[in-house]
Amino acid sequence: MEIRIWPRRPEEKGGYIMMPLKKNVPEGRPGWKLVKCPECGCECWEILFLPIVIRQGAIALRTECAIRKGMER
Repeated sequence: MEIRIWPRRPEEKGGYIMMPLKKNVPEGRPGWKLVKCPECGCECWEILFLPIVIRQGAIALRTECAIRKGMER
């Protein structure tokens, strides 16, 4: 099985966007907002450009959940 992870290009639609887990980045970064992963409920950080990518049809998930979902395809 091959899993590919790459930076999102402007023309891409759909897919998953990975949110950093709070326990891995306890303080977050300026402008980040604490939210829960819709898949598992863990606390994650909503990063600044996340709303833009969601409007492009992506689903925001915790990094591990996003990788797991990608493997299910």
